[in-house]
Amino acid sequence: MTSPGQSRLDQAAPHAGAAYWVATLSDGHCTDEERQQFCAWLRSSTKNVEEFLRLSTLLRGLENERLWPQLDSAALIAAARAHSSVATLPHIAPPRPNRFSARRISLAAAVLCTIGLTFTTVSSHRFLERLTSTYGTEIGEQRSIALEDGSVIRLNGRSRIHTHFDAHFRVVELLEGEAIFKVAKDHSRPFLVRTRRSEIRAVGTQFNVKTQAQGTVVTVLEGRVRVNDLPRGAIGSGLDIMRPPVELVPGQQLIIEAQRPPVRVTLPNPRTAISWTERRLVFDAVTVADAAAEFARYSSKVIRIEDADLAQRRITAVFDTTEPDSLVQFLATDPAVAIVPEGDGWRVTRRTNAQLNR
Repeated sequence: MTSPGQSRLDQAAPHAGAAYWVATLSDGHCTDEERQQFCAWLRSSTKNVEEFLRLSTLLRGLENERLWPQLDSAALIAAARAHSSVATLPHIAPPRPNRFSARRISLAAAVLCTIGLTFTTVSSHRFLERLTSTYGTEIGEQRSIALEDGSVIRLNGRSRIHTHFDAHFRVVELLEGEAIFKVAKDHSRPFLVRTRRSEIRAVGTQFNVKTQAQGTVVTVLEGRVRVNDLPRGAIGSGLDIMRPPVELVPGQQLIIEAQRPPVRVTLPNPRTAISWTERRLVFDAVTVADAAAEFARYSSKVIRIEDADLAQRRITAVFDTTEPDSLVQFLATDPAVAIVPEGDGWRVTRRTNAQLNR
């Protein structure tokens, strides 16, 4: 059902509608219903898309002080009022009273009319491809995300991604955590997964990416991927500064750590890399510190490894993610290890010689 405010908006001139939507989408309390109304408004007219892009680009320039750096708000209002078309701007009442003043909406449209800039015409389809999204999971949560190109991403617990699709690339930033990527084929738009230490390029394939304190681990399940090891701080800086890429085929895993060359290994059973989808953790010569970090994805209980040598000890075992104390129980089988329960978890340290001789 269309609200009276939405009906008036649909009847408004494109430049006034663009001003309203810039104000609405910039508000932290913008609702999902309003976002759906915005998409419907975009699809209703190519002119709406053109005007929204025009106003967005203009306001972004103002925020960066590239236009009128010395012009204060009073002078800007005066300049807008002096323009002959300002008087003809329609009044748009937002659906929620008092959310945005009519002056704010009219002024935004007036600024657009005041500046005679010309931008490239873009269709509504290409504009919608530029919309970005952020997805995340909490402790113990797993989530599958279907992207608009047909690709599917499955997030592990305590993970977060940011997506950005345009006419040339499909880019997903794995900001933290772990995810499986099942990529839909589109040879005209490569699929890129970026972490702080790497960029993985694929067309149609399935692979797992895990970020951790030391770096990134990439495991290929199907197809092929090309992995670039990025210099520190290089993410988003461009392909020209990347180190030579490493090609991976199914069953291969690449381990990228800071200040070390990438290590490529062939796994006897690559499916163990995604055992987390079955609520199992399969550790093969993994350090105790990394194992404790993995358990933190599934439980709010904290496992603090206080002995440096113990933290670097490597273990091989299989655990159930629904039993957060199973790693602690495993470590407790070593007489040299002391487990101290705490309110939010456990403190794991090494027993002193005096304790061992008792």
